[in-house]
Amino acid sequence: MKRRIILSIIIVFIVIVVILQFRPVVSNPPVTSDLGTVPDEIKDVLKNSCYDCHSNETDISWFNKLPFVASIVNKDVEKARSKFNFSEWDKYSDKEKKTILFNALTKIKKEEMPPARYLWLHKNAVLNKEDISLLESYITQMDTIAKTTTDEERISFEKEYKKWNENKHLPKKPADAPNGIAFPHDYRSWQVISSSYRVDNNTLRVILGNDIAIQAIHKNEINPWPDGAILGKVIWNQRVDENWEAAIIPSTFVHAEFMFKDSKKYAGTNGWGWARWLGTELKPFGKDQTFVQSCIECHKPVKNRDYVFSTPSIFP
Repeated sequence: MKRRIILSIIIVFIVIVVILQFRPVVSNPPVTSDLGTVPDEIKDVLKNSCYDCHSNETDISWFNKLPFVASIVNKDVEKARSKFNFSEWDKYSDKEKKTILFNALTKIKKEEMPPARYLWLHKNAVLNKEDISLLESYITQMDTIAKTTTDEERISFEKEYKKWNENKHLPKKPADAPNGIAFPHDYRSWQVISSSYRVDNNTLRVILGNDIAIQAIHKNEINPWPDGAILGKVIWNQRVDENWEAAIIPSTFVHAEFMFKDSKKYAGTNGWGWARWLGTELKPFGKDQTFVQSCIECHKPVKNRDYVFSTPSIFP
């Protein structure tokens, strides 16, 4: 009797699994482009480890169609495709392609991607040292610093600078970020912590800190950062200095973004309040509060550094 019950359960399970194989978990729209001129050996690595989520060629295994699992897979794939889709590669600009690949390399080397829960059932998607070395060699050779400034870029900068110079004395009242964080007007008086240059999108960055952040640096208490610390990042496009052509200097303003540390208030977003304001008009970034997820996702590779990329520079 007991054996019969067990056999019946097994049969029912098999029938359910078979029926579920006809259930679509995610749709695979047409492939409009396929990584263009990317070398075949690079395509092979990306297809093996990234295409199930970041393409229109998702291969759904039988276990992905099980109840509850299917909805998780659908959500993961749709989210991944919304970030970037290798099957629609031609829709991205050259700058966007560089950013996608550099970000992917960072997350791969930090073992954030592919996700551990995906690799648990897809052992063949694990990238070995040779795969990572191959990707790194290809992606880093895209590291180019523009050595000229076009007339269009120069005119754009001069126009923006003139407008800013004429209006900088006027008070600005930027709207709050979608999560309710107000723009920190005193950021211009903060101290510089460090600077950086993004080779994927050719932007210059200066990292700032409020008094609490600077005190934490002096005490070497920055992992974790103390509550009340605020870190700012101010970003400009680059241009060649017309007075010294070997120098790369700030051009048009891109945006200013901030991290506000409050381990209790922002417990749901890893202890930080995230906010960004775009352009010289300081327009809040994001349609609603969910915009912070893109910030957190970007900073995941440094979660063991309290989600902060920058190391304070040496100031003797």
